[in-house]
Parts: sequence; structure tokens; C-alpha cells
Amino acid sequence: MKGMIVCCLITVLAISCKSAKESVSLTGVKWIAESLNGKEIKFKEAESEVFLTFDGKEKRVSGKAGCNRFFGTYERNESELTFSGMGATKMACPDMDVETSFFKVLEDSKSFVIKNDKLTLKDANNVIAVFKAQEEKTDKKK
Repeated sequence: MKGMIVCCLITVLAISCKSAKESVSLTGVKWIAESLNGKEIKFKEAESEVFLTFDGKEKRVSGKAGCNRFFGTYERNESELTFSGMGATKMACPDMDVETSFFKVLEDSKSFVIKNDKLTLKDANNVIAVFKAQEEKTDKKK
């Protein structure tokens, strides 16, 4: 009986260690913003959201910055992450302050960390954004 309990504990420990080491990938995930510059995101309109997705093959980033869609390119080198060539639709929205903050975060981004299901963007010294992973539900085969 003791041997069975020890075996179960070792199995649980091995599984938990493996899942702690394996973090979510930067690509193939919808990253939903939770905070920008240390402030929780709050919208005036319920259908507004801030998220981004990364296309690893094309080195493209796209998503929604509140109510406007955006697109651009990114460069990744180890833990470094920078964005360039950004463009967006130009609808006027009640949450423009959130969009302005979000685009500033992309402009200032220098590095990132993925731990568990969180993507943290940093400038030279500070955390500037935190995103939570939501697996994309697509039927596309790449």
C-alpha cells in the first residue's frame, strides 16, 4: 500500500513539474489584456476588449485595442520583444484612453516573460502590461 501511495505521489509530482516547465507559447494563443501600466482595464462598453495574437511564420501581430483592430510586425530574440509597422482602424470610441495606453505599451515594449498562462510585457525597467492566454479556436491548419 505504501509503495502505491509513493508511486502516485511521484507521478503527481512529475506531472506538476512538467506542466510548470511547459509554458504557453507566444503564438497560437489569444492574449487578452488584464492590465496596462499597472492599472486594471475597465471599459465603458461591454463589447470592448484588448487582445493580441502572434503569427510565428509571418512575424505578424494583430488584435483589438478596445474597439479598433490593429496589425503590425514583431521581432523576438530570446526574451526580447519589439513591435513595428503598426497600423489600426480609426473608429472613434468611448474607450480611446485605453487604446492610447495600449499602443504606447506596444511602442515601449522591450522584453517579455511567459509564466503559466500569463504574458508580461516590460519596457527597459518595468512591467507595462499583463495578458492572460486564451487558446484560439480556429479550424485553420498550418
